[in-house]
Parts: sequence; structure tokens; C-alpha cells
Amino acid sequence: MRVRSFLVLGMWVLVLAWPCAGQESGGGDAASVRATIEQLAKQYEAAFGKGDAKALAAMFAEDVEFTDEDGVTVVGREVMEGILRKAFARNKGAKFAIQIDSVRALGPDVAVERGTTLTTSSDGAQTTSAYTAVRVRKDGKWLIGQLVESPPPAPAPGEMLSGLAWMVGTWKEKDGDAEVETKVDWAKGGNFLTRTIKVTHAGEVTLEGWQIIGWDAAREQIRSWLFDSGGAVMEGVWTADAQGWLIRQVGTLPDGGRMSSDNTMRRVGDDKFIWESTNRTLDGEPQPNLPKIEATRVKEK
Repeated sequence: MRVRSFLVLGMWVLVLAWPCAGQESGGGDAASVRATIEQLAKQYEAAFGKGDAKALAAMFAEDVEFTDEDGVTVVGREVMEGILRKAFARNKGAKFAIQIDSVRALGPDVAVERGTTLTTSSDGAQTTSAYTAVRVRKDGKWLIGQLVESPPPAPAPGEMLSGLAWMVGTWKEKDGDAEVETKVDWAKGGNFLTRTIKVTHAGEVTLEGWQIIGWDAAREQIRSWLFDSGGAVMEGVWTADAQGWLIRQVGTLPDGGRMSSDNTMRRVGDDKFIWESTNRTLDGEPQPNLPKIEATRVKEK
């Protein structure tokens, strides 16, 4: 049984089974049930911190059924107590947060709850899980009769690009009579960033480029594709680091030559970034690094 399963299970046993004002009186509408859950959830961290497996197990129904994300099902309160004891022994100091999505009453003594949870271990690692809990009221107490854990919904591709949202806008870089203007915007639907690049010398456009930046769910990477008016095609992989972003690019030149580079983009405040291109190769042969470029945001009028 994984740590995440244990934490989800322990949390909802406590929230659903701990008697409080309102439970004994028989209030059963969805609003009052949800209010009770939210009130008890606030008490969870303190009670969980005690590591009392016996008290937590007592909050299950005798024939409780629990299914984790891997589809493994266990049955019975005593089995739960053993699992909880082992989990407490090896996972001390973990914290828990709950997002309740819905509560639906199926009758006066049965309710279904759905939501997600966030577990933060003592070393700072975080995991999320979705859950569905079926609660039953027995002798005035809400006990958990069934709990099913499932993987959380996959985040939208646009959410995975949130670390690049600061790029949206117009940027300019100048070096003598040369100027590079870059415009970044969200594509329709908010799942891709589009970037247009225009290079001018003495007021004349000499090169244009078009880039798409998006999340590749299969590779679990931010990737980009760049095409320029000269016929070059570049593909990049974006990785966040302590300094900003590393973009490792490989591509093909109009004459068929193969090139690669490591590009870094370091944000300096809200209105400036520094771009560098190093480790450059052409057909496997080392090439000179390019000078640093400092881009400044164009203020909207």
C-alpha cells in the first residue's frame, strides 16, 4: 500500500467518521453534510499528527472496502488498522490538503463525495490523488463504507506552460542598426504559445521566424518548433533550471546541414531577459558561441 493511498484513506476516515454536532441530530442534506466535512477537515492535521492508527481504524465501517490507484482492493477494519500502523511508522511528518469537488446525498444515510488531495512528505515531495468516498451513517455516526482512489485528471497543456506566461508580450533587442522584435501570445484555447520573430537591418526586414511552444504529454516535456523565412527548421526541448530556462535545439539548415545549440533564457525582472547561445555545432563541428542578447519588453501605450 503506497503512502499516498494511506494518506487519502486516513484523511477521509477521520473526516467522515468523527462524530460532531449535527451528525447525531440526523441532518442529511448535501449542504449540511458538506459543511460538516469542511469543519472536520480543519481538525484533521492535528489528529493525524498523533499517528493513532487504532482511532483512525475505528472510523471505518466493519466491512469497509478500499481500492487504491493500482486497483488493489482490501476489505475490513482490522486490515486497515494494520496498514495504517505500518504507514505511520515509515512516513512521519507528512502533511495533507483537501480539495472537495462535490457532495451528493443518495438518501438520508448515504452520501457520495468526490475531490482531490495533495500529500506533502517530510522531504517536500508532493503527490496528488482523486477520490470517491461512499459514506454511510450508522448509529448516528458517519462511517466510510467504500473509498476508491484514482489518478488525478491530467493537467491541461496550457497549465504546463504557466512558467513561461511572463513571455507574453512584445520584446525588442537592438545592436547598432540591427533590431530583433519578438511577439509572444497564447494561441486560441490557451494550450500553446506562439512566437513571431522579425529581424531588421537599417529598417529593412532581413529574416522572419515563427515558433510554436507546447507541452508534449507523451514525453512529459515542453517542446518547440521554429521555422524561419530562410528555410531553416529547429526543434527544441525546454527545461527549467535555477537560472531560468535551458532550450536545447537541433535542426536542419536550408542546405541540409545539421546544427545544434544550447540556448539559455534568463529573466531579469518583469521587463527584461538575457538570451545566450552556447555549445553550438554544425555538422558535428564546434561553432563559436553567440554574444549575449538583452531583450526589453515594449510597453503598451
